[in-house]
Amino acid sequence: MNTGIQDAYNLAWKLALVIRGHANGRLLKTYNEERLENAKHLLRTTDRMFEFAAGTDWLLEFLRTTVLPPIAGYILHFDPVRKLFFPLVSQIGINYRHSSLSQHEGDENFEVKAGDRMPYLLINGKSVFDQLREPKFHWLAFSSTPNAGQTSMTEIERPYADLVDVNEISLNPKVAELFGTKEPFNLLLRPDNHIAFISTVTSPDVISDYLDRFVGYH
Repeated sequence: MNTGIQDAYNLAWKLALVIRGHANGRLLKTYNEERLENAKHLLRTTDRMFEFAAGTDWLLEFLRTTVLPPIAGYILHFDPVRKLFFPLVSQIGINYRHSSLSQHEGDENFEVKAGDRMPYLLINGKSVFDQLREPKFHWLAFSSTPNAGQTSMTEIERPYADLVDVNEISLNPKVAELFGTKEPFNLLLRPDNHIAFISTVTSPDVISDYLDRFVGYH
């Protein structure tokens, strides 16, 4: 189910941009580029899980009925196991770092890279994803000084209002820890909340360059 949802959304936002005339057809090729490897991995994993769940081999049956039940509940009480298990099952651990839509210039010194899913964090007690519901690109400006880049943010939002929304987020200690920096920075999120690029530059030009080069914006 989680894979199907990601497949659908990955294709949907790209189709929408092409249909509306905001991107050329080459953007659609990135659907296969980004999702095919995950599909192959899922099939391999599903085959192995089915064999474990329904196989008649005596060793598999012994593990399935005798060994696994008592230890499964125990090991899932450990935070490191849950942190490893949840991204795997939910599929939110998938990244597109090697995608042609991921621009890595500028993310060398960050813990999070272009292609990664936006990390979960709280903004004023609410999930950051609450303000990322619009099916648009999202420009996030992280700063420890409120309204520090308001003029630049307005300049960004004006020419791309139909494609990009702008959000200012406090660069608090948790954010600094997640991204690996205490210095102000910006990032552009794709409509599926994967990072297009990270930059210390606040300018409409960096968005224009990305949309032109990677999305085929016109």
